[in-house]
Amino acid sequence: MNIEFNGNSFCFTGKLAELKRTQAEREVRARNGFSQEVINRELNYLVIGSIPSTGWKHGNYGNKIEKARQLIKDGANLTLISEKEFMLSLENIVATDSGEIDEKLLIVRYSALFKNGDIDITGLEDYLDILKDTSNSHISATVEEPFIYKDLYNEYSEQDIEDLLIFQCRIVKHFSLNAETQEFIDNVAKGFESIKGLDGKLTWNEKKEGTASFAKLLQDIPLKTKLTQ
Repeated sequence: MNIEFNGNSFCFTGKLAELKRTQAEREVRARNGFSQEVINRELNYLVIGSIPSTGWKHGNYGNKIEKARQLIKDGANLTLISEKEFMLSLENIVATDSGEIDEKLLIVRYSALFKNGDIDITGLEDYLDILKDTSNSHISATVEEPFIYKDLYNEYSEQDIEDLLIFQCRIVKHFSLNAETQEFIDNVAKGFESIKGLDGKLTWNEKKEGTASFAKLLQDIPLKTKLTQ
Protein backbone atom coordinates (compact mmCIF):
# COMPACT_ATOMS: atom_id res chain seq x y z
CA MET A 1 0.00 0.00 0.00
CA ASN A 2 1.31 3.46 -0.93
CA ILE A 3 0.54 5.94 1.85
CA GLU A 4 0.87 9.61 0.91
CA PHE A 5 1.65 11.97 3.79
CA ASN A 6 2.04 15.31 2.05
CA GLY A 7 -1.13 17.36 2.55
CA ASN A 8 -3.18 14.41 3.78
CA SER A 9 -5.05 13.98 7.07
CA PHE A 10 -4.60 11.12 9.54
CA CYS A 11 -6.65 9.99 12.52
CA PHE A 12 -5.62 7.33 15.03
CA THR A 13 -7.83 4.91 16.90
CA GLY A 14 -7.25 1.90 19.12
CA LYS A 15 -4.10 1.23 21.11
CA LEU A 16 -0.81 1.51 19.27
CA ALA A 17 1.79 -1.13 20.14
CA GLU A 18 4.93 0.72 19.08
CA LEU A 19 4.35 4.47 19.41
CA LYS A 20 2.41 6.77 21.65
CA ARG A 21 -0.31 8.55 19.74
CA THR A 22 1.41 11.93 20.15
CA GLN A 23 4.59 10.44 18.66
CA ALA A 24 2.66 9.02 15.70
CA GLU A 25 1.01 12.39 15.09
CA ARG A 26 4.42 14.09 15.23
CA GLU A 27 5.77 11.68 12.60
CA VAL A 28 2.84 12.57 10.35
CA ARG A 29 3.60 16.30 10.70
CA ALA A 30 7.29 15.63 10.03
CA ARG A 31 6.22 14.34 6.60
CA ASN A 32 3.96 17.33 5.85
CA GLY A 33 0.73 15.61 6.79
CA PHE A 34 -1.65 16.58 9.58
CA SER A 35 -3.78 14.83 12.16
CA GLN A 36 -7.41 15.25 13.15
CA GLU A 37 -9.67 13.76 15.79
CA VAL A 38 -12.94 13.70 13.85
CA ILE A 39 -14.02 11.03 11.38
CA ASN A 40 -15.49 12.82 8.37
CA ARG A 41 -15.28 12.94 4.57
CA GLU A 42 -12.18 15.16 4.73
CA LEU A 43 -10.17 12.39 6.46
CA ASN A 44 -7.74 10.47 4.23
CA TYR A 45 -6.39 7.75 6.56
CA LEU A 46 -7.63 6.08 9.72
CA VAL A 47 -4.71 4.30 11.41
CA ILE A 48 -5.84 1.42 13.64
CA GLY A 49 -3.65 0.34 16.54
CA SER A 50 -2.57 -3.29 16.54
CA ILE A 51 -3.61 -4.06 20.13
CA PRO A 52 -7.23 -5.20 19.67
CA SER A 53 -10.17 -4.58 21.93
CA THR A 54 -12.06 -7.64 23.14
CA GLY A 55 -15.04 -6.94 20.91
CA TRP A 56 -13.10 -6.84 17.65
CA LYS A 57 -13.19 -10.60 17.15
CA HIS A 58 -16.97 -10.38 17.12
CA GLY A 59 -17.01 -7.44 14.69
CA ASN A 60 -17.56 -4.76 17.34
CA TYR A 61 -14.94 -2.25 16.23
CA GLY A 62 -16.21 0.90 17.92
CA ASN A 63 -17.60 4.20 16.68
CA LYS A 64 -14.56 5.56 14.81
CA ILE A 65 -13.94 2.44 12.75
CA GLU A 66 -17.62 1.83 12.03
CA LYS A 67 -18.15 5.44 10.93
CA ALA A 68 -15.09 5.27 8.69
CA ARG A 69 -16.31 2.02 7.09
CA GLN A 70 -19.67 3.61 6.37
CA LEU A 71 -18.01 6.67 4.79
CA ILE A 72 -15.96 4.34 2.58
CA LYS A 73 -19.14 2.57 1.48
CA ASP A 74 -20.63 5.97 0.67
CA GLY A 75 -17.68 6.81 -1.59
CA ALA A 76 -15.35 8.81 0.66
CA ASN A 77 -11.65 8.90 -0.26
CA LEU A 78 -10.73 7.30 3.04
CA THR A 79 -8.48 4.32 3.71
CA LEU A 80 -8.18 2.11 6.78
CA ILE A 81 -4.54 1.26 7.49
CA SER A 82 -3.00 -1.01 10.08
CA GLU A 83 -0.33 0.10 12.51
CA LYS A 84 2.01 -2.27 10.65
CA GLU A 85 1.45 -0.41 7.36
CA PHE A 86 1.83 2.95 9.09
CA MET A 87 5.18 1.94 10.57
CA LEU A 88 6.30 0.61 7.20
CA SER A 89 5.46 3.95 5.63
CA LEU A 90 7.60 5.75 8.23
CA GLU A 91 10.50 3.57 7.09
CA ASN A 92 9.96 4.32 3.42
CA ILE A 93 8.97 7.99 3.42
CA VAL A 94 11.62 10.37 4.70
CA ALA A 95 10.80 13.08 7.23
CA THR A 96 11.39 16.65 6.03
CA ASP A 97 14.25 17.19 8.48
CA SER A 98 15.87 13.77 8.19
CA GLY A 99 19.40 14.49 9.40
CA GLU A 100 22.80 13.60 7.97
CA ILE A 101 23.52 10.37 6.08
CA ASP A 102 26.48 8.79 7.87
CA GLU A 103 25.33 5.14 7.99
CA LYS A 104 22.62 2.87 6.67
CA LEU A 105 19.95 0.76 8.29
CA LEU A 106 19.10 -2.75 7.21
CA ILE A 107 15.44 -3.47 7.90
CA VAL A 108 14.46 -7.15 7.77
CA ARG A 109 10.85 -8.27 8.03
CA TYR A 110 9.58 -11.80 8.51
CA SER A 111 6.00 -13.05 8.68
CA ALA A 112 4.39 -16.47 8.88
CA LEU A 113 0.94 -17.93 9.39
CA PHE A 114 0.72 -20.97 11.65
CA LYS A 115 -1.66 -23.03 13.74
CA ASN A 116 -1.45 -22.64 17.48
CA GLY A 117 0.77 -25.39 18.82
CA ASP A 118 2.46 -26.13 15.49
CA ILE A 119 5.63 -24.09 16.10
CA ASP A 120 8.18 -23.98 18.88
CA ILE A 121 7.32 -20.60 20.45
CA THR A 122 9.93 -20.96 23.20
CA GLY A 123 12.62 -21.79 20.67
CA LEU A 124 11.55 -18.80 18.56
CA GLU A 125 11.75 -16.46 21.57
CA ASP A 126 15.18 -17.85 22.45
CA TYR A 127 16.39 -17.26 18.90
CA LEU A 128 15.14 -13.66 18.93
CA ASP A 129 16.89 -13.01 22.25
CA ILE A 130 20.16 -14.46 20.94
CA LEU A 131 19.86 -12.42 17.73
CA LYS A 132 19.23 -9.24 19.73
CA ASP A 133 22.17 -9.83 22.05
CA THR A 134 24.71 -10.98 19.46
CA SER A 135 23.93 -8.63 16.58
CA ASN A 136 23.00 -5.43 18.43
CA SER A 137 19.75 -5.29 16.49
CA HIS A 138 16.46 -3.62 17.36
CA ILE A 139 13.82 -6.36 17.27
CA SER A 140 10.05 -6.07 17.48
CA ALA A 141 8.05 -9.29 17.22
CA THR A 142 4.37 -10.11 17.71
CA VAL A 143 1.90 -12.96 17.42
CA GLU A 144 -1.59 -11.84 16.41
CA GLU A 145 -4.85 -13.24 15.12
CA PRO A 146 -5.08 -12.35 11.42
CA PHE A 147 -8.85 -11.98 11.24
CA ILE A 148 -8.52 -8.21 11.70
CA TYR A 149 -6.21 -7.93 8.70
CA LYS A 150 -8.70 -9.86 6.57
CA ASP A 151 -11.82 -8.05 7.78
CA LEU A 152 -10.51 -4.48 7.88
CA TYR A 153 -7.64 -4.36 5.38
CA ASN A 154 -8.54 -7.09 2.86
CA GLU A 155 -5.31 -8.98 3.52
CA TYR A 156 -5.30 -12.80 3.31
CA SER A 157 -8.52 -12.53 1.30
CA GLU A 158 -7.71 -15.71 -0.65
CA GLN A 159 -6.71 -17.77 2.38
CA ASP A 160 -8.58 -19.75 4.99
CA ILE A 161 -7.25 -18.20 8.20
CA GLU A 162 -9.64 -19.85 10.65
CA ASP A 163 -7.69 -21.13 13.69
CA LEU A 164 -4.47 -19.52 12.42
CA LEU A 165 -2.13 -17.03 14.06
CA ILE A 166 0.37 -14.70 12.41
CA PHE A 167 3.93 -14.14 13.56
CA GLN A 168 5.46 -10.84 12.45
CA CYS A 169 8.96 -9.59 13.16
CA ARG A 170 10.98 -6.49 12.26
CA ILE A 171 14.76 -6.49 12.73
CA VAL A 172 16.73 -3.26 12.32
CA LYS A 173 20.52 -3.18 12.32
CA HIS A 174 22.99 -0.32 11.77
CA PHE A 175 25.72 -0.74 9.14
CA SER A 176 28.39 1.55 7.78
CA LEU A 177 27.52 2.95 4.36
CA ASN A 178 29.80 0.59 2.43
CA ALA A 179 29.21 -2.55 4.49
CA GLU A 180 27.82 -5.74 2.91
CA THR A 181 24.56 -6.93 4.48
CA GLN A 182 23.83 -10.20 2.67
CA GLU A 183 25.61 -12.41 5.19
CA PHE A 184 23.52 -11.01 8.03
CA ILE A 185 20.33 -11.47 5.98
CA ASP A 186 21.23 -15.08 5.21
CA ASN A 187 21.97 -15.80 8.87
CA VAL A 188 18.63 -14.35 9.94
CA ALA A 189 16.85 -16.49 7.34
CA LYS A 190 18.68 -19.62 8.54
CA GLY A 191 17.72 -18.81 12.12
CA PHE A 192 14.02 -18.69 11.28
CA GLU A 193 14.37 -21.84 9.15
CA SER A 194 15.72 -23.65 12.22
CA ILE A 195 12.49 -23.14 14.16
CA LYS A 196 10.30 -26.23 14.03
CA GLY A 197 7.03 -25.60 12.17
CA LEU A 198 7.89 -22.05 11.07
CA ASP A 199 7.68 -21.41 7.31
CA GLY A 200 7.26 -17.79 6.35
CA LYS A 201 8.36 -14.94 4.10
CA LEU A 202 11.45 -12.79 4.62
CA THR A 203 11.91 -9.38 3.00
CA TRP A 204 14.46 -6.64 3.54
CA ASN A 205 15.57 -3.21 2.41
CA GLU A 206 18.51 -0.92 3.07
CA LYS A 207 17.71 2.60 4.18
CA LYS A 208 20.19 5.46 3.76
CA GLU A 209 18.19 8.64 3.30
CA GLY A 210 16.37 9.50 6.53
CA THR A 211 18.46 7.07 8.59
CA ALA A 212 19.17 9.53 11.41
CA SER A 213 15.53 10.47 12.02
CA PHE A 214 14.29 6.87 11.82
CA ALA A 215 17.07 5.66 14.14
CA LYS A 216 16.01 8.34 16.63
CA LEU A 217 12.42 7.13 16.39
CA LEU A 218 13.53 3.55 17.11
CA GLN A 219 15.00 4.69 20.42
CA ASP A 220 11.43 5.32 21.62
CA ILE A 221 10.10 1.96 20.43
CA PRO A 222 10.51 -0.84 22.99
CA LEU A 223 12.29 -4.02 21.95
CA LYS A 224 9.95 -7.01 21.98
CA THR A 225 11.14 -10.59 21.70
CA LYS A 226 8.64 -12.27 24.03
CA LEU A 227 5.59 -13.62 22.24
CA THR A 228 3.64 -15.19 25.09
CA GLN A 229 3.23 -12.15 27.34
